[in-house]
Formats: sequence, structure tokens, C-alpha cells
Amino acid sequence: MKTIMGHRFAEIAFTPNVKKAQEINGSRRSYARLDIGEVHHDVLGPREAAFIAERDSFYMATVSETGWPYIQHR
Repeated sequence: MKTIMGHRFAEIAFTPNVKKAQEINGSRRSYARLDIGEVHHDVLGPREAAFIAERDSFYMATVSETGWPYIQHR
């Protein structure tokens, strides 16, 4: 089964600086296909929902005021 990364996730992950790095490293063309098309796969499907429902813990991540990641395991 082919996995599709949603448009919204690409919007979050691929900032202008990331896109620039992708161009420099030759991977932007491959990732650019996530930016095109009208269908936005940004909703959890049954497989993802089932996976999450089976968990009894999770990671929560934020970024501090100074830009450092802060990750918690709950």
C-alpha cells in the first residue's frame, strides 16, 4: 500500500528554508509533487486512528521561546 503525505504536513515541514535545502541537495523536485493537486490528504484515516487508539502513551513536542525543541513522553 502506498503512503501519501498530506499537503498540510508538507506545508508545515517544508518551510522556505527547507525547500531551499532540498533544492541544494537535489530532492526538491521529488517533494514538490506534494504541493500540487487539489486533494488535500490532511485527515487521519482509519489506519492512523486505529494505530493511535492502540497506544497508551504519546510524545508531545513544542518549541521554546528561544527556538529549542521541548519533547515530553506521556
